[in-house]
Amino acid sequence: MSLLALIAIGVVAGTFAGLLAGLIGIGGGVVVVPVVYYGLLHSGMPADDAVHVAVATSLASILPAAVVSFLAHRRAGNTDFGFLRDWGPGIATGVVAAQFAAPHVHGSFMTSIFALLCLVFAVRFAFPHRFRPIAQEPPGGAFRQMAGLGIGLSSGFAGIGGGILTNIVMTLSGLPMHKSIGRAAAAGIVVSVPATIVAALASRARHPLELGSIDITMWACIAPAQTAAAWLGARLAPRISAERLSHVFAATLLATGVTMLHSSLA
Repeated sequence: MSLLALIAIGVVAGTFAGLLAGLIGIGGGVVVVPVVYYGLLHSGMPADDAVHVAVATSLASILPAAVVSFLAHRRAGNTDFGFLRDWGPGIATGVVAAQFAAPHVHGSFMTSIFALLCLVFAVRFAFPHRFRPIAQEPPGGAFRQMAGLGIGLSSGFAGIGGGILTNIVMTLSGLPMHKSIGRAAAAGIVVSVPATIVAALASRARHPLELGSIDITMWACIAPAQTAAAWLGARLAPRISAERLSHVFAATLLATGVTMLHSSLA
């Protein structure tokens, strides 16, 4: 695959990922990771190396889009800095642990479990009125730290911004869809900062256009488009009904689960 083709694919993927980031609070890794992964495969990179570079590049691309999305959702009253204070330490700890462990874990394992979770929860969000929350409010204390750790671990291994699992946890805990999306956007900040630092410093670059495990060329194509689209998506989200946003989230989960499960079994 030519460099021009990779750039074009990166811009398109970044735009789509950014829209999802703004609309439903996810980091966009569900789009970016498969695109970068298959692009690197066609460029001749071994599959396991491609997985790790795709994950690292995705996590590094999430930060600017997550900041823009978080600020827009905060302006709409659907998130706050209290979430970053209460949930941030647990999520960040999980991300850092996953990033250090990722180079020693087979690539297929990093995606298969998460893919199955996406498929299971796709059913729940496709029919939001048929499932009741399992709690009245998000967990606190030790349960909150455990949930945050789980979100961080999954994000670090799968290359996502934490928005998918955060949205699931918040919705199952009784928060309205729009507020769950706002908190999912905040999780992207917590995930991407430590993940980017670890990915840049903990791994050895394979060529001059890599920073650790981050592919700088792909990052430069994806991140600006993703950030601009995230701003647009976050401005649109408050105008869309919770049920419709839930359906968008379900479709995203289904596509993510199928794609990642296919790649893990290939």
